[in-house]
Amino acid sequence: MADFDDEDSPEREPLRFSYDRSSVSPEMAEVMDNIKKLAETMLYHWKTFPIKLPQSVTGTKNRMSSVTGGNGQEKVVIDFRNLIIGPTFDELEQVSKNPAGNLKQLNEKQLNSIWNNGEFEVDSINFPGQTHRWRLTQFLQKGSVRAHNTLLDDCALALRILIITAKNRFCSHFFSLSESIKSCGLGLWKILDIIIGMPSTSPGDLQSKIQGEHMRYLVAELIVKSIFRKNFFKFCTFVLKKCHLPKSEIYKIQDVRPPPIPYIYQTPTGTDIDLRLWNRDLINNCLPILSNILEKEARGWFIPFRQKLVRDLKGEGLSKEELLKQVNEDVMKEYLRRVFSAIIHNVELENLQPGIGQLLVNQAKSVLAMQKATMKMQQKLQKHKTELQTHLKKRYPVKSRIGAWENKQLSAFEHEFSEQNLWSAHEEAISLCEEEDLHQSIYFLKRDLNFIKEREPVLLKELSRVKIPNKVFTFNTRIWFPSNWVVTRVYEEETEVIPTVLAAKGQTAPTPSLSKQNKAAYLVEKYLNQKTTTRYPCWRWWNYLYRTWSWMWNAMFVFGVVIPWCSPLSLRALFYLDPFVPDLKISQEDGVLYPDESSRTHTLLSRLRALWSNVFSARKKFEETADTGFLGKSCTRHFNRVWNYVLKGALGSVLLVTVFPVLCVTFSGISLAAAITTPVWIPLVTLGAHLIAFVIYDFDCPDDNSNKVGILFEALVWRLLIQGCMQPLAALMVGCIGCPLAALGVSIFGALRRSVRGLWDTFMFYAVIKPRGRVPMSDGFVARRVAGPGLASNYFLQIHPEQTLAAVEARMELDELEVFRVNTVKQIEQPVQEYRSFVSSCFKPFSAGLITEGVFNRLKEETAEYDTHLTQKVNEKANVLRISLHPEVQGKIKLPERELKITILQTAKMLEKFYPDHVIKPSGVKEEDFWEDKLLEYKDWRGLASRMLSEIFSPSFLVPLEETDTHFQLQVNHLNLKKYVAMLNSTDFQDDLDLVTEIHTPQGDVQARAPHLDAAYFNPDQKIMPTSRFFTPRGRRFPWKPVNDEVYFDKLEIPLPIPHPAFIAVSIYNRENDQEPIDFSNVYCQQLIRAAKELPYVDIRDMEEVDLESNTPDNGIEPVTVISHLAEQEQSFSDDTAAVSPSSPTQPTVFFEHRINVYVDDVDDSEGRIVYKEQEADNSCILNMASEDETR
Repeated sequence: MADFDDEDSPEREPLRFSYDRSSVSPEMAEVMDNIKKLAETMLYHWKTFPIKLPQSVTGTKNRMSSVTGGNGQEKVVIDFRNLIIGPTFDELEQVSKNPAGNLKQLNEKQLNSIWNNGEFEVDSINFPGQTHRWRLTQFLQKGSVRAHNTLLDDCALALRILIITAKNRFCSHFFSLSESIKSCGLGLWKILDIIIGMPSTSPGDLQSKIQGEHMRYLVAELIVKSIFRKNFFKFCTFVLKKCHLPKSEIYKIQDVRPPPIPYIYQTPTGTDIDLRLWNRDLINNCLPILSNILEKEARGWFIPFRQKLVRDLKGEGLSKEELLKQVNEDVMKEYLRRVFSAIIHNVELENLQPGIGQLLVNQAKSVLAMQKATMKMQQKLQKHKTELQTHLKKRYPVKSRIGAWENKQLSAFEHEFSEQNLWSAHEEAISLCEEEDLHQSIYFLKRDLNFIKEREPVLLKELSRVKIPNKVFTFNTRIWFPSNWVVTRVYEEETEVIPTVLAAKGQTAPTPSLSKQNKAAYLVEKYLNQKTTTRYPCWRWWNYLYRTWSWMWNAMFVFGVVIPWCSPLSLRALFYLDPFVPDLKISQEDGVLYPDESSRTHTLLSRLRALWSNVFSARKKFEETADTGFLGKSCTRHFNRVWNYVLKGALGSVLLVTVFPVLCVTFSGISLAAAITTPVWIPLVTLGAHLIAFVIYDFDCPDDNSNKVGILFEALVWRLLIQGCMQPLAALMVGCIGCPLAALGVSIFGALRRSVRGLWDTFMFYAVIKPRGRVPMSDGFVARRVAGPGLASNYFLQIHPEQTLAAVEARMELDELEVFRVNTVKQIEQPVQEYRSFVSSCFKPFSAGLITEGVFNRLKEETAEYDTHLTQKVNEKANVLRISLHPEVQGKIKLPERELKITILQTAKMLEKFYPDHVIKPSGVKEEDFWEDKLLEYKDWRGLASRMLSEIFSPSFLVPLEETDTHFQLQVNHLNLKKYVAMLNSTDFQDDLDLVTEIHTPQGDVQARAPHLDAAYFNPDQKIMPTSRFFTPRGRRFPWKPVNDEVYFDKLEIPLPIPHPAFIAVSIYNRENDQEPIDFSNVYCQQLIRAAKELPYVDIRDMEEVDLESNTPDNGIEPVTVISHLAEQEQSFSDDTAAVSPSSPTQPTVFFEHRINVYVDDVDDSEGRIVYKEQEADNSCILNMASEDETR
């Protein structure tokens, strides 16, 4: 709240209300009198509200004026808008003239500079240490150094023509002899493909196959711990039984929960592999807790720890980049230490699952280690590439100017680097994991490295041999006789072919039932499907034969059966007495083929009957209609008889009897003739279609990405003629004749240009420049200023500390003024708020509210006037205090290091003296919250000073001005800045200068990032960095540019693609039971694995403690042999299979007891009926297996 003196304090006055008592009842008037009395007691308005701004600390008033001091002298007030004025750079006239007022002649140093570079420099007068640089036109002087560089560029161009362009005409992907040979081969291949059809196959989706084998290989050695064998076999046996059930029984099951699976396995060496994080329910419960820990541990310690690091590292002589890197690394290490410690000791995580905290920490450590290893390799590659570029420019000054040659060298280096360091990321990650004792991650990293080294090349070679046709063609042939149609019964996704049954004559289709439960669907197939593929040669001829065969039989059916016997113009329509139904449709009730009434066709006699029936019905309708017309029936009856009997009946009958038989005989005869001659003309039509495909559009093209338009033209004209015959001749002429001549021409031109330029520059230098050259006063055709004060954008403006302190004091007063405005606005609007509260408290129970009329409206208008008056006075004062700086000027203002430190210290003292009583306390904010909002330590006044300086000027202000920086000194023209000079001189800063470092300049030298870690690092299913081994090829904008092969060395996928434990369990079962394995491709097996992923985590060790009893021969124990899975048994996961004898004496034998777990009902183990029920967020992929038991 603002403080006011007694004479300046706002004066309250109660509000007065009035109403007409005669318009209400006495009872209502009594109530309203009480409300009026209470309102006039509680509600008020400001009778007067004088606004007195806080006392200025800068001595400014609302409007700039001169004030008189106590001694009668005039005291000038600071004009903050002109506190910092940019320099004027117009000094060309001063630097170009000598004391006599004449233009200066060029000295010896300037003449030497013109001879070497074609430019000269003149020292600045107003800006010591700065120079104006002038460049002469090349017509007058270019300079020996620049001319030599031009000669090197010409030599590089000539050399490029010889070693790049000419060489590419013999061997390259574009316009070369090698490309012409390829085009000839491709053209011949296309011609053969057009004539006979060449094989078109592909190995299929190699990426998914390799990734599948990769996942299997990572877990190929894992075995199940003995305490989990029972649950392991229960799950696998359950999956196996369900996969062997008939489909009709499988799809009756609507919901199923597979038995719990083991999440802890062992390696052959006995190392435990804990995969509990792969349970989605468990990791989803952990993520919110992790997010809270990550957010909590990032606060409260970062700023002081960063300050301490900077203080410790400042004395080690590190560069800015090294210091920044080291600070960020140490901050991240400390953050990770705090986070990991909090996770391990978190009670919520421990209650959720014992030991889960350590698992989460190990997962994050392994991901960070792999990420660090990958980034290290990338940095190493970039570092060596930079060194190679520097070496090339130093050793090959001409060749290094050829971009294509340099890119080729860099590409070759990348390939060599990738070959030498292909496994380095894995090895580095393994080394980092060994430092952290991450045994589980080390195991999987070694497996992954072994797969990439040994298995992946073999798999790629083997899988590349797989030949899958690129296209399959289907030809449909009509089945003539309905008794040969194929009827299929579909019941709950089960398909079954049933005998074809035709309905008896006169039998009609049953009425469809409305019930849809347990109802089968029937489909009828009227065509035979024959297929061909592009796998083998001559597939186009096979297509021709099958297409001819199919089209011929279909044409014979249409022309020999449909048109002459089943169509409305058929012979049956001519001679049959009654309408006939030629087509059949299948009934969805019993699967029998019944006549399709929609295909009912009329005959000649039926049409005549229908015609005369229509005539008689029309006459009957006319006679039965009442005589209410205009002319009367006695007159219109004759017209009706003529229309019906003569025009419709007689004339229609004549047309039917005379025209219809002719049409039937004609169409039927033509169609029968066409059907008989089908073997003659159908092959010609098919041949024409194939010729159209060759000439116009190839509808049989097996490659969807290749050209399909005019393939014959492409093969003969484009591939063979242009690229095969004309291209090699043109490329040979260009490479052998054109390029050498062009290189010779460029070399001669470069030599001549350099010689002529040398002679011309020598002549102009001694004849014109040396005797007549002067320092110009303005730009012209001969000389133009290219650098100097005011031209370059990379200069800085140096101000005085007293100017900075004046700007800080103005900003402090602006902050106080803003707090005063906010508090005063609250005080002004207090009557309105109390009015609203009063009305709400009294009338809200009666659903009544305020209206913007009467007393409340006048109160709001009065409040708005006070607000406007306050805003006007505050804005007037703020306009006086604001420093008008252009954004470009703000970013260029700086101070030298010592003066910057002194300014920060003095600013901190000013803030410490002013802010607590004038800003923090009046704002009503707790001092701790104030510093927390500023992201600073408690009472870190130096940090607040640095922040305020960066806001007044720019973040770069906190970076000290160095001697090598181009800067200009700004002068001070304000007399009363002596106040700030005295302020600086009166304080001893010697003891505090060392404490002021760039730790208070977060945007300055040390841009230390706030620590952050994504919760995805703890989730093994979240991909942090996918591998780049597989990529999608894209088109090129410039096809003549060289094709750079993709270079990858980051085969390390982060995190590793370890499969789910349900997949691991089935894989181990298949390895141990190779005689009756579980088919992974089985749809139901995949559904069960997906269902197992969604199940909540169940600690089956606790279940084992409940279920297990002493193992005695009486308990029905049967031995189960566990195969000791070594490296030679990994062949079961590839194309090769290895049979392992189950009776090997070296294999350990594990005994387990076949018992029913508590989660399964004792009625039937095979159905896995659920006893307990847990709430799940999503069970869309879980099938119900209890419905069959319930129906039984």
